[in-house]
Amino acid sequence: MARFTANFRSEVLGSLTHVEIIFPQASNKAEPAPIGGHAPTRVLYLLHGMYGGCVDWLENTRIVHYAHQHGYIVVCPEVGNSFYTDMTYGPNYFTYVAHELPALIEQTMNIKHTRENTFVAGLSMGGYGAMKIALSRPEFFTAVAAFSGALDAEYAFAVLPQQSDLLKKMAVAIVGHDMQVPPEGDLFKLAAQVATQTQKPRVLVTCGHEDFLIEGNRKFDAHMQGLPFDYQYKEWPGVHDWNFWEESLPLMFEFFGATEQ
Repeated sequence: MARFTANFRSEVLGSLTHVEIIFPQASNKAEPAPIGGHAPTRVLYLLHGMYGGCVDWLENTRIVHYAHQHGYIVVCPEVGNSFYTDMTYGPNYFTYVAHELPALIEQTMNIKHTRENTFVAGLSMGGYGAMKIALSRPEFFTAVAAFSGALDAEYAFAVLPQQSDLLKKMAVAIVGHDMQVPPEGDLFKLAAQVATQTQKPRVLVTCGHEDFLIEGNRKFDAHMQGLPFDYQYKEWPGVHDWNFWEESLPLMFEFFGATEQ
């Protein structure tokens, strides 16, 4: 595997930003589709949580091992505490991750996304972001995984402002002073809308029994059970930490359909 830190100017964000990229090399035994010439290649956009950054997955899990094993390019963007939204008082991070970044990856990595080979996943805030992105672009992402996701955004933005002045300021910057989550940020509404479409992402959700976000995950699970998605929900003992998210990674790759080598 090769690892790159890419620094570039985002027109959407109006600033310099950076991503961490894991790239399979030619000797990879998983034999991904040829790199270069815009050949189809498995690409996973892997999203960090609140207070995190683009290096988190690489420093706290064995994602490099799994990417090598299954033959994926893994792209980890940096979005601060934006909740992967086009912020009310801040940059348009949703548009950046969902649209501009894939275009930049195609240009700089010389690959071509195909729907069957394009995936998105994340933890906590990133689980919310991954689900929002996949449900907003079902024609582009074939599958999504959310680990300990903040899937009930309405609840999250009701609770965040009560926890500290800092979190209140963050919440206002994201959704505005009224603390109302717009329809395009409500995963329950998005899932119901996408359920009527021909193309739907396959969906995996995992959460620990003792995680403080468990009730929101169970609420989302109950909602998804009534919709025609290829969908799996898994719970087991665990809290909101890297041990649980590490355990979720092999389940994700299995669900995404990667073949063990």
